[in-house]
Amino acid sequence: MTVTNASFTIERVLNASPARVFAAYTTIEAKSQWFRAPAEIETLDRHLDFRPGGEERFRARWPGGLETDFQATYHDIVENERIILVYDLFHNRDKLSVSLLTLEFRAEGSKTRLLHTEQGSYLVGGAEAVQGRQHGTTWHIDNLVALIEGHEPRAFS
Repeated sequence: MTVTNASFTIERVLNASPARVFAAYTTIEAKSQWFRAPAEIETLDRHLDFRPGGEERFRARWPGGLETDFQATYHDIVENERIILVYDLFHNRDKLSVSLLTLEFRAEGSKTRLLHTEQGSYLVGGAEAVQGRQHGTTWHIDNLVALIEGHEPRAFS
């Protein structure tokens, strides 16, 4: 088995304070509004313990029967500045990847520059898996921007 190591950064400037953008990550209620599936799913487990050492899980069954499982552990949190976590992603109990995710919230006047940087080890799928992850993650971040700025999120394509 070949491991594909890759990283990507998604950068957005949001018309909101770092505190407001940071808050979108801190509770299950807030995060569920934008970190969601692009289709109707059956949520099997969803919880968030937002603190260093805390865990997050989002396990779901898709209409075709696929079960996805996002399992994260928070390693570093500095309020309104950064969040660092490590997450594993599974499909039907098969581990797809392990990723280090760093979120930075940088004040720029009344706005926030959000930097979402992932460094991943992809266990299956190679470069296609990396491209797919970046595509899906970009859709999630764009949902966050739409929510905070009060406009309609774009459809997943």
